[in-house]
Amino acid sequence: MAQYITSDDTQIYFTDTGSGPALLLAHGYGCTSRYFKNNIPELSKHFRVIAVDLRGQGHSNKATKGPRVSRLATDIHELLISLNLTNVTYLGWSMGASVGWCYWDLFGSDRLAKFIFVDEPALAAADPDNPTGAMSIDDLIAFQNNMRDHTDQTIETFIRSLLHKTTLNIDDLVTDSQLGNVNFLSQLIFNHHVLDWSDVLPTITLPSLVLSGENSLVNWKSTKHVSDLIPNSQFVRFSDAGHMLFFEYPEKFNQVVTEFTNDF
Repeated sequence: MAQYITSDDTQIYFTDTGSGPALLLAHGYGCTSRYFKNNIPELSKHFRVIAVDLRGQGHSNKATKGPRVSRLATDIHELLISLNLTNVTYLGWSMGASVGWCYWDLFGSDRLAKFIFVDEPALAAADPDNPTGAMSIDDLIAFQNNMRDHTDQTIETFIRSLLHKTTLNIDDLVTDSQLGNVNFLSQLIFNHHVLDWSDVLPTITLPSLVLSGENSLVNWKSTKHVSDLIPNSQFVRFSDAGHMLFFEYPEKFNQVVTEFTNDF
């Protein structure tokens, strides 16, 4: 893996594969770039694929500061600058989508050409006004405590809950997730969940594709709502797929992403 040093002296690791138009992959909470292992080999036949281990996660686990979506978005912006990349298609899955929304909020279209958002609601926290949210405030606090006190078990239970096709082997992904900085992750989960991007989504002017898993732990209607809020976005729902739809149906995912990214 390659690495770069951020403006606050944090090491961020990433892979850089293939050639052609740039496609950046940003993973979900507690995950790593390895989660795209079924996608990168095919996508890199068409694109230069940059897959990052976001701050505090995977091999970027030395991070002890910045457990906020805004810092993760800043890291991405600095990475694109360091690689001198422009006209990038940004693909964010789960929390990675929120990082993309924050990138837009902070930096606009600088260095970007298109967005692909995978299975993320505008607001992840559950409350009376958002009953389909993933976790309530009390659930978030309990998750934080379990993350600190029963780290490996909590991570494994969480990661396996993301998969709909439970016969698929994700042991290596669980192990990769357990590389994360537990103190960082226990703070990041709260910041990620309580941010509401409903006011930002209608301001996005780049071509956007929104993907959803029909059987995801994220209600697909919440993801469809994201697409409805983004002007002129496209929406694709994957039948019989969960939150990790790119892993469960890589052939379809790779085709949809390739066609959208290449469509000018």
